[in-house]
Amino acid sequence: MAKTTDQRLQSAIKALKAGKHSQARKLILAEVKENPSNFTAWTWALEVAVNEKEKRTIIKRILSLDPNHKGALIYLKKLNQLQVSSEELSSKPLTDEASPSKKPSRLGSLLLLPFRLLTSLPLSCGLIFLIAALAAGGYFYFQANSSFFGLLGANFDKIIVSNSYEKIASDDFYWEIQFEGQGKSKYIGTVRHVSPIRIKEFKILTHDILVTTADYSNPDIVETSVVNHKFIWKSTNTEPLIGSINLIHAIPANKTIYQQLLTINDWDTVNIVGREIYSVKSYDMDDIFLGTWIDTGCNTLLVDSVTVLYNPDR
Repeated sequence: MAKTTDQRLQSAIKALKAGKHSQARKLILAEVKENPSNFTAWTWALEVAVNEKEKRTIIKRILSLDPNHKGALIYLKKLNQLQVSSEELSSKPLTDEASPSKKPSRLGSLLLLPFRLLTSLPLSCGLIFLIAALAAGGYFYFQANSSFFGLLGANFDKIIVSNSYEKIASDDFYWEIQFEGQGKSKYIGTVRHVSPIRIKEFKILTHDILVTTADYSNPDIVETSVVNHKFIWKSTNTEPLIGSINLIHAIPANKTIYQQLLTINDWDTVNIVGREIYSVKSYDMDDIFLGTWIDTGCNTLLVDSVTVLYNPDR
């Protein structure tokens, strides 16, 4: 039986590392059901848990077997902190400024101004204004390097990662990461494009950043554009070009890195360091596969270091 148990667990670990999350989950759950005292199996069960309730049940079992297990205690503390933060937010009363019985604030009045202007215009003019406003809103949504005061993008306060970053989970999705290798890549150069990636199923992917050097950073020599997370360049120069051009699809390693990425502007000189990623698989919390982001011709990167070396506007 011990040999069968060991083989099952090893097969589960192998499947998990290969990105076969469903297969690994079935094997691990079968193991802990048949051998509820298998401490190692319970620690791996935490890697395939799909929601907070399941995580708490697993941690409770781990601590019953080893009450002083440091990793489980830290994980439980983090879950409790997230729960407290969520409860405080939901129970926070409306302030005077937010109360519907009060007059709109000055900021609220400014935000309402376009709508008041719209209703005061003739129908044809109002329609043109509405179309223009929608177009402008769409442009800023997909192009502006901003989280819009935290309203958009991933909430890194509620994201949990495994020690190896091979699994990242949020409240509604989890992702399996396959890296290209163990080493890190460094990209130093001039930013010719930066924009947010706004794909719900892959919200841990936050930015497209086009980093260029030498001839590719000179707009008089090379024209560049980024469309649908792919870059295009062209040049009328007949001589061979010198330098490099790389489009980075960024996954920030933590909240601090994400906030640093939000400060990057076109024509900044940056130094970005991280691990190359081959693929990202997305699942919802019911373990339903949603799709795969595969790195083809660009550089999907788990970014763990961002430095703006030079900003021409400062």
